[in-house]
Amino acid sequence: MSEWDPNLYLKFENERTQPVKDLIFHIKKENPGRIIDIGCGPGNSTNELKKRWGKAHIIGLDNSKTMLDKANSDYPYLDWVQYDARGDLSFLGKFDIVFSNAAIQWMADQKSLLEKLFAMLHDNGLLAVQLPNPTYMPINIAVLDTAEDERWQDRFKDIDDGLICNELSYYYNALSPLTKDIELWETYYYHVVPGHEAIIDWYKSTGMKPFLARLDESEKDEFAQEVLSKIQTEYKTQEDGNVLFPFRRLFFIAHK
Repeated sequence: MSEWDPNLYLKFENERTQPVKDLIFHIKKENPGRIIDIGCGPGNSTNELKKRWGKAHIIGLDNSKTMLDKANSDYPYLDWVQYDARGDLSFLGKFDIVFSNAAIQWMADQKSLLEKLFAMLHDNGLLAVQLPNPTYMPINIAVLDTAEDERWQDRFKDIDDGLICNELSYYYNALSPLTKDIELWETYYYHVVPGHEAIIDWYKSTGMKPFLARLDESEKDEFAQEVLSKIQTEYKTQEDGNVLFPFRRLFFIAHK
């Protein structure tokens, strides 16, 4: 996959950070010594962890150099590690909280991944994860439908968009052999955006990214415009001209 664009990702920083705050709110743990943020991106989630647990040693881990450059620029007082979370993380040691926000949906074999992350916990530690599941969201369906149009079939016939979207039952079954203390919930966030173009901008930095990476600049605009035409009937314009953009997110916490 092409490099991540932290500035495009952070165009909706408040909206992307709210699930981080909500997950942190659910963590009832005082004075953790060590915390790691798996797939930390540009560091907005890691900084929220620091706000909550100011005395903890907190590490942000991501495999994207551009994201970590942004994180280090904005939050130089935190520790950043460039590494692929799918690899062997044992060199990092044990943690009281293993945290991950909107990252593991890009990683295959999530059952083994969760087993590995859970093994990184100290006794009485916890694994806390948030991830989107856009499978049935109109914007995701519009991207996939557009990619199957005759205009684009040859460009995308063998594409793997990289998203691994499972339901909460999958995560429960992956974690239940490890612990019986599991919390799970999901939330739809209704984001208020100024128009349908804002939804396109949002999705360009994530779900549409693997498709755009295969196109030149003019084709990217053409593809995005076709997706835009499809979502305009799915997301209704409100009386004040704004558009409501419902976004589904899954949460779980597993205690060791």
